[in-house]
Amino acid sequence: MPFRNPYALLGLLSVLPLIILYLIKPKPRDVLFPSIRFLEAGKARRSAALSRMIKDPLFWLQLFILIILSIAAAGPYTLERGSPGSHLVIVLDVSASMESTFQNALSIASSELSGYDRVSVVLAESIPVVALREGSADEARSILGKIDVLDLPADISSAMNLAYTLTGAEGGDILVISDFISWAGDDPGVTRDSLVAAGASIVFADTGGGGDNVGIVGGWLTESYVGINYTCRIHNYGSARGLSIKVTSQGGSSEHRAFINADEDYYLTLSLPRGISTVTLDVRDAISADNIAYIYAPLQDDTRILYIGDSSPTLAALSAIGGVDTIGDPEGYDLVVIRNSSIDGDLNRYVDSGGKIVYIPQENSPSPEYLPVRITGVVNRTGIPWARNPVFGEGIHFEEIGIRSYVESVPRRGSTVVVEVNSVPLLAYWQLGRGTVVYNALEYGSDFHLRPEYPVFWYELIRWLTGAPSLDDLNRKTGEVVPLERATTINTPGGTVTTQLLLLDRVGLYTFDGKMLAANLYDPAESDLRNRRSYAPGSFRSTAHTEKLVERDLSGWIMVVALMLLMAELWIIRWRREL
Repeated sequence: MPFRNPYALLGLLSVLPLIILYLIKPKPRDVLFPSIRFLEAGKARRSAALSRMIKDPLFWLQLFILIILSIAAAGPYTLERGSPGSHLVIVLDVSASMESTFQNALSIASSELSGYDRVSVVLAESIPVVALREGSADEARSILGKIDVLDLPADISSAMNLAYTLTGAEGGDILVISDFISWAGDDPGVTRDSLVAAGASIVFADTGGGGDNVGIVGGWLTESYVGINYTCRIHNYGSARGLSIKVTSQGGSSEHRAFINADEDYYLTLSLPRGISTVTLDVRDAISADNIAYIYAPLQDDTRILYIGDSSPTLAALSAIGGVDTIGDPEGYDLVVIRNSSIDGDLNRYVDSGGKIVYIPQENSPSPEYLPVRITGVVNRTGIPWARNPVFGEGIHFEEIGIRSYVESVPRRGSTVVVEVNSVPLLAYWQLGRGTVVYNALEYGSDFHLRPEYPVFWYELIRWLTGAPSLDDLNRKTGEVVPLERATTINTPGGTVTTQLLLLDRVGLYTFDGKMLAANLYDPAESDLRNRRSYAPGSFRSTAHTEKLVERDLSGWIMVVALMLLMAELWIIRWRREL
């Protein structure tokens, strides 16, 4: 017999105190009053307690009452087969391509609700969502009236599999409503064949769709120490047309004109300042979500840098990137850059407490113990640098740096060599205490400071050391799920939500905890409304042979029995005149 709350059966342990009470409870004996043996005969004898307990009807009544109440609290029930069940599960495609036909989709769903005593609604998003589980037709209409399309692709097959699990052992009908233009995951037709073979009853309802559309279907960002470079791909899925492209940023706004032939691309490349920028297509077409792109690059952060050493190209590069001090105590700075100088005591404490150090050796430089290498001298020899482990600066061509001579060193155990020449470390780092120390010998005997990548190298090195997020982490595609460290309140384009798993379901900006993310559709398949697949609608299988499994709750009958036993107990107590 199954129980709804099996943990309530722990209440059966309550019979133990009852048994113990009866075992230790003395019972007076009836004796003749006029006797000197009154005192001895009147003493309670516990040796016969067990036999008394077995013969006492009150004990058995109380025992059965405790057992029955514990079983009733556990919620016992039985499964019986009743009248045929009628359950409709609606799988509704809410992807961006459904924008022009979504009202038709809602009309189809509403027209199929009659005749079913239970209705469930599954939304086909990038991750399917159950909007209603076994509600009434009126509840389904209310839910459908609140649903709108989202700016993401839909995984229709996953939604169909979820719908099949909702039908359960009783079975039911599954109605899939979509334009069947594009989807993420498996082909819905293949998924239907698989589920039908397993006994599912599935019908496809095509909402129609199609039409001309032009959209921003891709975007790429590169970063520099002065701003960002953005290139977007605009594709015309309709007839040839001219359009206006408006660009807004922290520096103002501009307008570009473009003529795009049918089924051709147009690439727009922009140099943008940091902050929030948008690219908007001034056009009316089938999908609005792909007519705008948001670009976000955080403003130059307030990383505090202390430079210790003489004037050099390093100081010039750091000054161009942001503010840098040349005088001060290392404590309180995010990064300390040292060029041929030694203040070991202060720096040892600084790095051990979590500080970041970049050490630039020169000829006759000391070899402090906090370095990831041990400096042994200088080699007057040419060589070609090799990026052995490029943890940052992947776009920098280290192999093109001209090396005339270099500082010779030996890596210490636990260090990581990033760039080397002739098996000698030129760039290495390690973790020391809670901090990080970088050894940068690329500055000595080379033309690195004359190359255009030099300031970019320092910019990326600083971002890597300080843990600043990349532009790819801050500019994402809709449909992605961003895990957060804890449940967080987020301002999204669709409103305010509190979650630990952020689904980017709309194009726009997401802000939380002083951070910001931009999300864009960037999906050529979703923007192309010409490739609509044609599926046979199919028909629902007859459900006359199926029966509905009904739960019969037994708690009420058990409580009646417990009440009767309680009345019997009261009658016995009254009969004994113990009440």
